[in-house]
Amino acid sequence: MTQKTLRAGLIGYGMIGKVHAYATATLPWYAPELPIVGRISAVATSRMETALQAQEQIGCDAAYDDYRRVVEDPSIDVVHVCVPNALHLPVLLAAIKANKRIYCEKPLVVNSKEASVLRDALRDSHYSQANMLAHHLRGFAALRRAKEMIDAGRLGQIIRYRVAYRHSSMLDPTIPWRWKNDASGGSILDLASHLVDLVDWLIGLPAILIAQTSTFVTVRPKRPLKQDESLDDVPRQLVLAEDSVSILTRGLRDANRVVPRIPSSRVFERPEIAGFDPDVMPIAVSDPNKAAAITGMIEATKLASGAEDELELEIGGSQGSLRFSLMNPHYLEYFDARVPFGTYGGDAGWKKIACGARYPSPESDFPSPKSTCGWLRAHVASLAAFYRGIADGKVYGADFEQGLKIQDALSKIAASSHGQFWIDL
Repeated sequence: MTQKTLRAGLIGYGMIGKVHAYATATLPWYAPELPIVGRISAVATSRMETALQAQEQIGCDAAYDDYRRVVEDPSIDVVHVCVPNALHLPVLLAAIKANKRIYCEKPLVVNSKEASVLRDALRDSHYSQANMLAHHLRGFAALRRAKEMIDAGRLGQIIRYRVAYRHSSMLDPTIPWRWKNDASGGSILDLASHLVDLVDWLIGLPAILIAQTSTFVTVRPKRPLKQDESLDDVPRQLVLAEDSVSILTRGLRDANRVVPRIPSSRVFERPEIAGFDPDVMPIAVSDPNKAAAITGMIEATKLASGAEDELELEIGGSQGSLRFSLMNPHYLEYFDARVPFGTYGGDAGWKKIACGARYPSPESDFPSPKSTCGWLRAHVASLAAFYRGIADGKVYGADFEQGLKIQDALSKIAASSHGQFWIDL
C-alpha cells in the first residue's frame, strides 16, 4: 500500500517534542495500512543552536529559531505544538491563521481568558482543518477496551470512580525552578488535564466538584546546586504552581447519556432511576442532589514518594468493576458482579484481559499484538488517530472543542481550589 506523506513542522524540541518526532518517524512501521502519515520537514526552537541540533537528530530539511517561519511556510501541511504551556496560544493562533492542520500537546491553553481568545479565533477564521490534542492515555489498548465495556453496559450503572496520576518530581527541594513551577505549569494543567479528559471520555464530566491544592516546596533554586552547596548558597525563585490537586466530584453534567441494559437475574439498578426504555438505562445517577448520585475522586500529584509515572483507575458499577494501572498497561482487570460466589469462590473474581498491543487496523500492524504497551506506543497510537482523521474527515481523538471543554473544567477546578468550595461544571 502506498501511503501519502504530509509535510509536518515541529514547534519545540524538548522531551515532548522528541516524543512527537519519534512517533512521526515510526508511524509507518506501526501502522502501514494508514492512508496518510507525516514526516517532520522543519523544526523550530527558541535558539538556533538547539534548532540545528534537532534538525540533525530528526534529519529534517529546515531549522529555525522563529516558529512563524514554520507555520507560515506554504509547504507545511501539519503543525505540531510542543512548546511550554504558556506559549501554546500564540503558536495556535498563527497556525489557525495559516489554516494548518494542528496536533497540539495538552493542555490546549492555560486559562479561561486564553480559551476565550482561541474560541474567537476559531470562529472568526471559520477554521475547519483537522486538529487534535495529544491526550495519549486514550491510545492505550486497555483503556480503549474499558470504554468499549462501559459503553456496552458491562458495568451496569456507574456508581463510583477513582483515578489518580502520581509523580514524585517535586519532592526534592534542590530541583531547580523551571517553567512548570510557574502559573502556567502545575499539577492541574500538567496531570489533571489528562485525568479530567479520561473521566469525560469514559463516563462524563461531573456535575459539581470541589478541589484543594498544595505546594510543598514554595521556593526553588534558580540553578542546580554545585558540590558542597546548600540552598542558602544559591538564588531562589518563588513557586507559583501547585504540586498536588485533589478533586471530589458528584453527579454528571450530561444527564442524557445512556448505555445498554443487560438483563440479569439479580436487580442491581435502582428502579426509580433505571428509566422506562427496556433496552437502555442512564449510565449513572446524574443529579448531584440524589442520594445515589455517582461520586468520584481525581488526584494529581507530584509529591508521591516512590512514584514513577503511575496512573491508577478504578470504576465501579452496579454489575461490575474495572481496574487499570499504567505500571502494568498490558492488562485491564474486570470483575463481573453478575457471577455469584460459590464454594471456594466458584467462578467469581477479577479477570485480567490481555489487551496488550491488540489495536484494530489500520492503526496497528507492528509490533506483535502480544507485545506490552508502553508510554511511547500510546503516543504513536494517538498520532495514528490524528492522521486517520485527516484521511477520512472524522475525529478520532480529543479535538479543540474537547480541549476547550477540558480547559473550562480545569479553570473551575483551579477556582474551586482557591476558595475550597463546590462549583458547577
